[in-house]
Amino acid sequence: MAISYLDYLKDNPIEYERLLTLRRTLSSLKPFLIGHRVLDFGASYGLSACAYVEAGASMVVGVEPDPTRVARGRDIINKLGWTERITLIQTSATDHLPFENASFDIVFANAVLEHIPQPRVKFIREMWRMVRSGGHLIINETPNKYVPIDFHTTGGLWFVPWLPTNLARWYAISRKRFGKDQDWDHSGWRGVGYYEITSALGPGHRLVPEISRRRHRLLRKFCLPPSLLDPYPILIFAKQ
Repeated sequence: MAISYLDYLKDNPIEYERLLTLRRTLSSLKPFLIGHRVLDFGASYGLSACAYVEAGASMVVGVEPDPTRVARGRDIINKLGWTERITLIQTSATDHLPFENASFDIVFANAVLEHIPQPRVKFIREMWRMVRSGGHLIINETPNKYVPIDFHTTGGLWFVPWLPTNLARWYAISRKRFGKDQDWDHSGWRGVGYYEITSALGPGHRLVPEISRRRHRLLRKFCLPPSLLDPYPILIFAKQ
């Protein structure tokens, strides 16, 4: 039986479920991916890149700061026989990538922005720099900092995303939802907000609205971003 890229996460049920969630999300995003060149921003082991290829991407270039993850990812991709379609690049400076402007049709950031401490402006602008005119930036599986409950890091503590950094950490530790020796800054406790992204993008962007739920249609009637209050919004920005 042929090895699937999913098999490499069978011993990690949390990451395995996240990858299954990504695959389900991609089923509705295939028109953005089919035949296109994709930058996977924060590629980890390259398994999300495998999902993009499976969904129709012609080529995926993944960037990842952790050399251990890149080494393992390259080995996985080689064993899968996908080296002609997926390339993993290790870089410690993900705010200054080694590509020309407008190098990609799609830049995809899946479950990554929450792990970058604020301010994130230079990282968002760097991703946007990579997108060609007519292409798209897709931000997925990053929690919404406008929602007052932290589902990502503390298992549902109220108001964590709205608190100052040190107070949020103290609160999480005092409620025994986070360890004193763990890395709070990169844990993903504060997500990203729509206006945080759009202010970094500047002019020349257009939101592709999510309208699958009643709240989306209601917010749109009030001229607000439809996914403004989604716990985990799918944010798609077209570059004009």
